[in-house]
This record gives sequence, C-alpha cells and structure tokens, in this order.
Amino acid sequence: MKNQIIKPVFKQKNIAVVFATDTNYVPYMAVSIQSIFSHANSEYNYDILIFDDGISNYQKEQLSIYQTSNFSLRYIDIKPLLNNMDSSLFKARGIWSAATFYRLFIPQIMPDYDKVLYLDCDVLVKDSLVDLFNLDLGKNCAGCVYDEIRYTGNMNRISDINKYVGIKDYKKYFNAGMILFNIPKINPLTFAKDFMQALSRPYLPFLDQDVLNILWENKYQALDGCWNYQYYTMIEHPDLVHNQELSKAQKDRKIIHYITQYKPWNSPHLPHAAEWWAEARKTPFYEEIIYKNTKTSNILLRNLKHYNRLFGKYFTYKLLKNITFGQTRNKIETKIGGLKRQVKQVRAVYKDK
Repeated sequence: MKNQIIKPVFKQKNIAVVFATDTNYVPYMAVSIQSIFSHANSEYNYDILIFDDGISNYQKEQLSIYQTSNFSLRYIDIKPLLNNMDSSLFKARGIWSAATFYRLFIPQIMPDYDKVLYLDCDVLVKDSLVDLFNLDLGKNCAGCVYDEIRYTGNMNRISDINKYVGIKDYKKYFNAGMILFNIPKINPLTFAKDFMQALSRPYLPFLDQDVLNILWENKYQALDGCWNYQYYTMIEHPDLVHNQELSKAQKDRKIIHYITQYKPWNSPHLPHAAEWWAEARKTPFYEEIIYKNTKTSNILLRNLKHYNRLFGKYFTYKLLKNITFGQTRNKIETKIGGLKRQVKQVRAVYKDK
C-alpha cells in the first residue's frame, strides 16, 4: 500500500474537517463547506480536506472562493491507497457511493493531527466547531452521536443491528455522519485491517456505519446530540417532540444532519430546510441546485399522472423485502426508500387539493 501522509496546513489552532464525495454531490458538499465558512472563528484556522472521487476541475475552480488566509481547501486522491486491496469492497452499493468508505483512511494518512472531524455532505454547520475540537475524548477512539434508532425503536432496524452488526444494546449504536476522530488513540494499521475484514461481511444494512459501530463498540465517547442533530427524526415521529435529549439537541443544534432521502434540495418545505437554502444561496452552485430541483419537480408531475403504477411498485417492493436477504434485500430497501419519498410527495399534493 502506497504511503501517503497528509500534513496539517496550519501549525496552531487547526480545525481539520474531512469530506468525501464524487462529482454528483459536490454542490451539496459546497453548502456544508459554506456553512463552516459562515460560522468560522477568525482566531482559528480551518483545514478542509476533500477525499476526491472524481471531482471535475471546473468544480474545483468554483470551490476556490473558500481559499483564504485561515481557510484552506485541499483535494486528496485516495485511489492509490486501494492498491493491493480488494477493490470490489469499495464499489458503490445502493444509495452509497464508493467515497463513503474513504473515511477509513483518515487515521492512516493523517497521523500528525490530533483530532479530525469527518462530516457527510448532507450536513449544515451552525457553529465555529471550536468547542467541539476542545472536547477531551480521553482514551476513546472517537466522539460520536447516538443514531436516531435510540429514540424511534424501529423493530426492523433493531433486529438488523442485533443480527448483522452484533450489537445487543441498540441504544448505543451511533450515527457515522459526523465523527470526531481521536487520532492518537487509533492504531492506523489495525484499524484499516479490521475495517476491511468487517466490510467483507455478506450483509451490512448500513455498511460503513455498521463497520464503525462494530470496531468502536464501547470505544467511543457519546457526544451531545446537538453535534449531529438528525433532523427528520421528529418529523417522522412527532410523538418524540417531548423527548428531552432530542428537544435539547433541536434547540441548540450546532450541526444539522439531513438524514433519510428527504433532503432540503428535494423537500424545501420541511423544517430546517430554509436554514440550508440560506447557505446554498451563497455558493457558486446555487443555480445548479435549483435546476436539479426543477428536474425533481418534473418527476413529481409524472408520478401524479401515474400514481397507481407508482403505488403498485412501492407495495411490490415491500412484499419482496420480506422474502429476501443479504445484498438483494439491501438493494430492495434502497428502492423502497426512493419510492416511499415519491409516494409521500404525491399524497401531499393530493392532500393540499
């Protein structure tokens, strides 16, 4: 495996943030970067690293507006690290692109950092991140926030976590859309080896998130929910509005994570979408995001016309889910997720009429 070490750009007060994306998700990642830029503390330095899975030169040129004296943007080619590895493990699966697996290389290529924050591209940062980086993680490998399953109690998810992930207490299962790596406490070689071994399992419902939960069971520090506020939880489960942990995180949300298929760019009517669009307007990709959203609206019009056919497909896939297993079931669940969103959108239109 080729040796590749990334050195910090700044010597002091360095806040390192890693994203991983391909060309398709760059406009949405740009909104995440813009939100960090908007809330940056001028006394600190922001070292933004993008694990590049095919970003175009034009997109990089657009993102260059974020290069300032205390804000650095770099692109890291991860592909050389895949030599002598089973590359089939890193292929896109369902709704996950190959880039989502690249976070496993963070401890290996960034050993000179103290802490590194990994963020999914569907997050909005509303804080300078200074307090987060000043947290003492002790001997823990990382700081993470509990997944929404802790509150929703979805029986299918609980069964999957117990059966396939092997974690008996589902309430301690964390969401991996935001991870604060405690680099000195992670053995990079062991971590990569164990990650690959776990990733080769025949079926993992949430792939790399499941792998990290396997490796770090009882080895991570649970952080306040405000650092990964999974916004759709209380929308889908309004009865949870009285949950003290969730209510506290909502009121003091420092990082909003737009989980599920309902994103601000395809569901701008949902709560907290306006906050995302406020940052999107500041990016060079605003018009492109609008255009893509218009295409989504055209799909909605088509679904309105063929509602019965759409609902039939959704119902068929739900039946198939109950009689399939492993990777086939994973693909079917991906289909169900997309169809469910479309069905809900159509129903919402009919309800308004």
